[in-house]
Amino acid sequence: MVGRRPRISWFLVLLVACAIGSAAVPARAERLDLQGQIETLWWTLASQERPSFRDRVFGRGGQRNEVAVARISSGGGPTFILDQSNPSRPLLKYEQSSEIWALRPSAGIRGDIYYRNDIGEVVLRATRMGGLTLYTSSAPGGLPCAVEGEAGRLEVARHDVRSLFRHMLREAARGGQALHGQLEIRAQDVEPATDDLYGDTATVAVDGIVRLSQSRNGRDRLAGLRILSIVEGMGANVQRDGDTLIVTIAPSQGLAGRPSSARVMRALR
Repeated sequence: MVGRRPRISWFLVLLVACAIGSAAVPARAERLDLQGQIETLWWTLASQERPSFRDRVFGRGGQRNEVAVARISSGGGPTFILDQSNPSRPLLKYEQSSEIWALRPSAGIRGDIYYRNDIGEVVLRATRMGGLTLYTSSAPGGLPCAVEGEAGRLEVARHDVRSLFRHMLREAARGGQALHGQLEIRAQDVEPATDDLYGDTATVAVDGIVRLSQSRNGRDRLAGLRILSIVEGMGANVQRDGDTLIVTIAPSQGLAGRPSSARVMRALR
């Protein structure tokens, strides 16, 4: 077809890489204790001069507001961007991390809304009164949050055939250093429209490998890993088969169609 870019196949091997710092990791939230509830209420009341989370996103009095992407701070924890431009699949990105998390909202008791990542961990909890609580591995009891202002929509880095090739080389190198060996990144039949998702998937998968390599037990789990293979399927998935980590993506589902670094780490454990 005239004007259509051909599909491309990748087979990349590189031995040298650079390590990255760890990012905030969501943690499972069981329930807030009394102290956590008091802190959340205090934080909400202290921020009343600014529109609440629910007011900023949904509008006062239940009226829809055009503001759907907000920069949010947490008490003593990370600042993050919450993108609800697609309410069924909200996105979250910590300010000091490059990874974008696709969340799944679900209704809880008393009208609360829980936002979970792709391994079922509660990341956020929104109350009927407009309060918002962030859960992390270092704060499993929850951190009260406040909206700081509007933000731009969350999007992955753009790629074309050349920049994707260079990107894959860098990620193979970074993963190779974490493994103290070499990492091959394989991706076949990449359509031009999916270049961006393939690039982001490679980054997120290597992020999981790097984070796992930062502990002795994690390094043991990574032993023998040599290949990262990105394939397309019906839904996001990760599994290890011998020396190969197979990461399945579903481009039609956008960012929700690729696994998070937490899911990659779980598969390797």
